[in-house]
Amino acid sequence: MFKSLSSFSDILNMNETMEIETKQKLIAVMQQENDLLDVILEQQTLLHECVTEKNWMHLQDCMSNLQVLSDRFVELETERTALSENIVMAADRDIAPVLTEVRGKLQKSKIENHALNEYIKTTRKFLQGVFDSVVPQRRNTLYSRNGKIVRPELSSVVLNQVM
Repeated sequence: MFKSLSSFSDILNMNETMEIETKQKLIAVMQQENDLLDVILEQQTLLHECVTEKNWMHLQDCMSNLQVLSDRFVELETERTALSENIVMAADRDIAPVLTEVRGKLQKSKIENHALNEYIKTTRKFLQGVFDSVVPQRRNTLYSRNGKIVRPELSSVVLNQVM
């Protein structure tokens, strides 16, 4: 009977050891996510600068860098999800601070994306308005004398300034 109690306590010790190791791995993965988010936020700032400065060559580089970083983040997130299946992360006092920091950086990244999208959308509307007033496109259907639809010809515009 004492032997079975001994093996039972061994099993409990093994489970505790496995939980501690899993928790340590989880914290390490979340710290990697945290560090990666710092780099992603820097790249998002560079991307925003490239768009506002119209540096299209550097924009391509920033976008490809962001894609690589995003792929790496997805890998870490998949690993984190697998490790955290049996852990309540918000309730764990060792994990909660790292979790809060990662969530904060994700929120900051989301706001940066939204700001860039709004800038692009506003600029696109402005330019579309300028081009519509400079080169009005015929939106009505035109018919020839024979009753066939006539396609409106495209107008070209030559600008003497960089916009």
